[in-house]
Amino acid sequence: MDDSNALAETVAATPTPGGLSAPSSDDAEGMSGATLDHFSIGERLGKGGMGEVYAATDTSLDRPVAIKVLRPELTAHAAMSERFLREARAQACFNHPNIVHIYYIGRRPTPSGEASLFFAMERVAGGDLDDLLTRGEVMPPEEARLAMLQVARGLRAAHRAGVIHRDIKPSNLMVSEEGLIKIADFGLAKPMDGDNQITQEGSLVGSPYYMSPEQAVGDAIDHRADMYSLGASFYHLLSGRPPFDGPRPMAVVAKHLSEDLTPLREVAPHVSPRLAKIVERLLAKKPDDRFEDYDALIAALEAAAPRPRAHAPFMTRAAAALVDFFLAGALIGALRWVGLLVYLVVVTVGYAWRGQSPAKFLLGIEVIRDDGGRLGWLRAAARTVSQLWMPILAGGLIALTSGVPELLNTIETLHTESIDELRSVLVALGISHGAMSILYFVGLGLALFHPEDKTVHDLLCRTQVVYRLKARAASAASGSSAGSQPDLESLGKKLSTRPPPADGDDDQVR
Repeated sequence: MDDSNALAETVAATPTPGGLSAPSSDDAEGMSGATLDHFSIGERLGKGGMGEVYAATDTSLDRPVAIKVLRPELTAHAAMSERFLREARAQACFNHPNIVHIYYIGRRPTPSGEASLFFAMERVAGGDLDDLLTRGEVMPPEEARLAMLQVARGLRAAHRAGVIHRDIKPSNLMVSEEGLIKIADFGLAKPMDGDNQITQEGSLVGSPYYMSPEQAVGDAIDHRADMYSLGASFYHLLSGRPPFDGPRPMAVVAKHLSEDLTPLREVAPHVSPRLAKIVERLLAKKPDDRFEDYDALIAALEAAAPRPRAHAPFMTRAAAALVDFFLAGALIGALRWVGLLVYLVVVTVGYAWRGQSPAKFLLGIEVIRDDGGRLGWLRAAARTVSQLWMPILAGGLIALTSGVPELLNTIETLHTESIDELRSVLVALGISHGAMSILYFVGLGLALFHPEDKTVHDLLCRTQVVYRLKARAASAASGSSAGSQPDLESLGKKLSTRPPPADGDDDQVR
């Protein structure tokens, strides 16, 4: 393309010298404060195996840019210079919001008399997704789905231009402060009609944590190799662990080739089954078992959007509480303490299994986590315990009204001779005053005014009560558009506060 040819002509004007040179003293101190052509160099943003990246200002257009400079000792190394130039050429082919833009390429003089390559590119003010892993964090499933959509769209643009990235990994997925995911570092990119081998002088080039099996053995590859890397990256981001790990790069590569993948939901149960299925399909060993093209992948990701459901209103929840109260009273009256234990077990198992108590099952509502997942055993038990104050409050109110006098009169009449009759009276008292359970909500007050009718135990356990079968079709249809930007915008702003990255080798295993 025209941009690519212009870049090539600019670089071709200066011949590439041969041999390796030692780094100069000014490079050891960095370039901050220097000027390259019409770029004023600022702070160093990062340092890797091939070069350094600096914040800079394009003084001719008065805009912020990032400058990537090839390390001087690699300048005379033909393979490294070619790779550096290939990165600039590849990215210059695209004008896509999900790919980092390249603006300019040139050479800078060094004290040794050689000229070192550099290029100016779009500066992404946020961070990269690898920063999340460095912080020990994982991505919420919906953030990950939205991010995968953007990466897939960027890779689709690259595929249509005939380019395979070959090094998709979290550190190459930048996040702007506005929430845009941008693919960076096309240093390993190759045209699909060219040489797709990834070995270089017997060395493995790429990132073994995220490398497809066919790429690892040096077979010819196509866009589905990038799909595998995309799946491996988001498996890591969703679970906090790479799909395969090992003490050495080749041990990791061997697992990609032969070891079965641990299902994503086993290590990240909060991920929805639909999203987990997509990630696992991307990680299929055989390319033919992955998605046929990016259109199919994007369609699957859009279909995996969470389906917003209507929250159960106050009166429905009150009715469920009343029915559960009657059930508890009946069991306690019939079985005493055993009945209470049976009730607690039934409710806890129901919450953990289906998100429903017996009454919620009858009314077609269920309890889910705020992120849409199942409660699980710990959260179900916590919710059951947090609700125990309801029968205590109701029992106290009963005792303070007609319960105590009526109970005393009954005991006096029976002379406490019949435990069975006394138990029947207690059951009658509980049922006759069962309506007092409504005070659980009235006394709470919050459920009447909270936009999602949340009660105290919902806030404590981070849960919500929704209709099981009803969905807001309009919200579901717009969920992947209107609701997507704020989530990733929040992520971009969070990553923009990252600490300065440590020096490392961005071209090796991460």
